[in-house]
Amino acid sequence: MLHYFGRHAPRKYTVPDIHPIVSPPRDPCEICLSRAWTSDFYTALIDLPIEIQSHCIKYRVSSQELRRSTLQGCKFCRTLADGIHGKLFYDDLYQRFRGKETGSVSAGTDNCVVMEDEIADQDAEKEEDDWNDASGFNEELIDNDPTDGWGAWIDHDTLMEACILEVAISFERGKEEECFTIVNVYIEAVEQPTEEGNVLQNLHGVELRYHISTDWGGLPELDKIFPAKASDSTLGSEKNMETIQHWVRSLAFVPQSSTTNSTQIPGRLIELQYGDTLRVCDSSSILPSDKSFAALSYVWGASQDFILLSTNIDSLMRGFTPEKLPQTIRDAVTVTRRVGLRYLWVDALCIIQDSDQDKLRELPNMGLIYKYATVTIVASVAKFATEGFLNHIAEQKSYEIDPVAIPYRTDNALYDRAQLVLSYPATYNRFDDPINDRAWTFQELMLSTRAILFTYRGIQTINRENIKPVEGPMSKTDYQLPNLSWSGKLFSLATSPENIRQVWLSARGEYSRRNITYQTDRLLAISAIAQEIGRVYQGRYLAGMWEHDLAVDLGWKVAREFNEGDETILPRLRAKEYVAPSWSWASVDGSVESYADNSGGETMDFQVVSCDVELAVPGFTHGAVKSGVLAVKGRICTCFWRWHPHAYLKSLKSHGSLATQHFPDSGGYWDFICGEATADALEPELQHNTEVMCLATRLTRITPIRYHVEGLMLLPVDGQRYRRVGFFTISDTAVFDTVNVQEITIV
Repeated sequence: MLHYFGRHAPRKYTVPDIHPIVSPPRDPCEICLSRAWTSDFYTALIDLPIEIQSHCIKYRVSSQELRRSTLQGCKFCRTLADGIHGKLFYDDLYQRFRGKETGSVSAGTDNCVVMEDEIADQDAEKEEDDWNDASGFNEELIDNDPTDGWGAWIDHDTLMEACILEVAISFERGKEEECFTIVNVYIEAVEQPTEEGNVLQNLHGVELRYHISTDWGGLPELDKIFPAKASDSTLGSEKNMETIQHWVRSLAFVPQSSTTNSTQIPGRLIELQYGDTLRVCDSSSILPSDKSFAALSYVWGASQDFILLSTNIDSLMRGFTPEKLPQTIRDAVTVTRRVGLRYLWVDALCIIQDSDQDKLRELPNMGLIYKYATVTIVASVAKFATEGFLNHIAEQKSYEIDPVAIPYRTDNALYDRAQLVLSYPATYNRFDDPINDRAWTFQELMLSTRAILFTYRGIQTINRENIKPVEGPMSKTDYQLPNLSWSGKLFSLATSPENIRQVWLSARGEYSRRNITYQTDRLLAISAIAQEIGRVYQGRYLAGMWEHDLAVDLGWKVAREFNEGDETILPRLRAKEYVAPSWSWASVDGSVESYADNSGGETMDFQVVSCDVELAVPGFTHGAVKSGVLAVKGRICTCFWRWHPHAYLKSLKSHGSLATQHFPDSGGYWDFICGEATADALEPELQHNTEVMCLATRLTRITPIRYHVEGLMLLPVDGQRYRRVGFFTISDTAVFDTVNVQEITIV
């Protein structure tokens, strides 16, 4: 469905139990064969001049006819029924939601005068009630609610009501292509509603989209107008290699910036010599005009045996055979040769792995390496370096519109084996490709100018110099894959400081959820993205935080993750080695999130006084740090930390509660639960009933008349020095009314 918020999957039409689909099914039905998929239709497509981008056919069908064909098993009619059913469902859903949303408080004016503040109070109370009952439009609860809590809506036999429908089927050529690659279908009611009319007579705006694939069995007249299959099932098939070879050779050379030393980026490359011989070479010996190279992005997995070391560099520069390489790198060599490039960059063989000095020289240039590569080969499907990727079988795991086969017809024959296949694939799930679970590979893809992705769903391409809204060179889909929110467009949307900040927070969120073998690499593995962001953002970069948004961005918190095999949701342990200061998100192992924006809200007298970090490598401002000191002013209250009982951790939004203790004159004391907090990590010092310091950073409006205080949960280190251990929300704002502003240091 293309109507609401861009796209919804069609809602499946409910087949009545008393009318099961006939066996064998009549697919396609007589209506489709006589009104839509006729020999005249195919002839018109074949004869359509190439400059005409679309061809549309229309036919009319009654709702009873469409229902009968659906029950008889026609798959195309079933997709139309799904679209109609889904449109009526979403119309009803959003209409009832908007109806609740537009309710208002009215007041009579004939016999009374209502003061403005009283009206404001009434409105605030009503809005407060609406906030407290966020599902106000969902009051009519029913059993087995098919809308998953979106409202009471019983799936009914939509097509039982009488109506004449018009179906328009539009075949669209792909941009810069001669083939028809997309089919758009529009359905409208064509009769005027009667006084006793039904919902079908008011139907309009049903929009469905299908992708086209084919199985012709060698019919040349159809090869001209419909695309061949996007890719063979084996990623490394000859057909796929020919396709990516053609695509890469059509790309322009990626010019290197005049501000960089192009003769030294990257420092080394693997040269693919004549025959099968390979050798590691110093890139300074290559003329800039000859320096087109591919870069490999892949998952190492277990430790590799064949890597560049200070003890074997001379040998590898003399030459070696591909048989010594792990399969993923060997496959990358195969792809590099096929696309016509002479050089390949692979971290394991182009950086001396036992030389800290060489790593320090090469790591700051990682972003430029992938940026200036002619193409990046992304081994998305390979779990480790020894697995390879060209031998993988591509699979389409799920569809939003299941495949529908349409036979080819001429005046004289019906070709059952020559089929036009219409479908709409489900969104690419990047989590099914192992590479998208690894931290280092994130910046490798995001900073690549062009990339070939070998994914579980086939071969996909990205060209950030030529973003296409419809049809990548091979995908025949609406959008280039993978379906990252920034795919192909990262940094190009940064037209204002706030935009670039949101890009950074999105990138940080995606990066932080990924796994990394060595926590000490936490800042290194995103340093290239930080460098690129910094070109627009400006300002100091402080251990993963940007100085001019520091006061707001300190409000990150650890995302709660479910640990497999554990009934609780707990944070992870901190790394044993120093990674980053506690006030930086980089100090924790796991996904972090931030909901704070940099506008509105009261600061509760919170102020950043100063911030300084000691770099691990002098001059590498976006890399690792040795230490970081943050001086702030703010209101601090003392609370007692209470872990939630394990049985409830999974259902709650925090790890524990915060309590204040009160000592009445009558003796004894009593606890008052004033808020909750999410712990940054499992800390030995953060035991049940530990006394913690709560530094208020922000007053947030939760509802029109209710506010919470957010801030950092701290433990003392020594004197006025503290370290962050969590992020809190306190609902009783009065606990900060009696405390004074003080200056402290967080390390």
